[in-house]
Amino acid sequence: MAEEAEPKPGSQGKKRQVFDFAIFLLTISLIVVITSSNGLLLLAPPYGVTAYLATFVRGSEFSKPENIVLSYAAVILSTEVLQSLFGSSPLAVLLNVLIVSAFISFTRFKHPPAIALTIFSYIVHTTIPFILASIVVIGIIVAIHVLVAHVENRFLK
Repeated sequence: MAEEAEPKPGSQGKKRQVFDFAIFLLTISLIVVITSSNGLLLLAPPYGVTAYLATFVRGSEFSKPENIVLSYAAVILSTEVLQSLFGSSPLAVLLNVLIVSAFISFTRFKHPPAIALTIFSYIVHTTIPFILASIVVIGIIVAIHVLVAHVENRFLK
């Protein structure tokens, strides 16, 4: 009976890198297709970083699905409230950054890219499309994150 050849050192790591990169490309592609269809290309700063963290740093505190969802929910809520009160003024941007920064600093829901969305939301803000596109993108990132974790636990360990 012939012995099985042992895998080359680092080959499992390379396979993992290729798998993770493929997942990242899939996630980014979906984000671009979905957000560009309504004129809100929300890939810029926040969601690209979130997709990266959720893909390549899955075990990190910053890539937990609940942290992603709740930190971005805080951004969407604070953006809508502050824009309705103060419009797109520098005061609204400053208050929004402070509120979201305090939320991710003083709760267990840490996801720093949410701060970038706080600023970006004033650049592309159109209420309903912004909220809907944000919810869809966050859902995609979290769904892929959960699916990959399931596949990883079931087949790759």
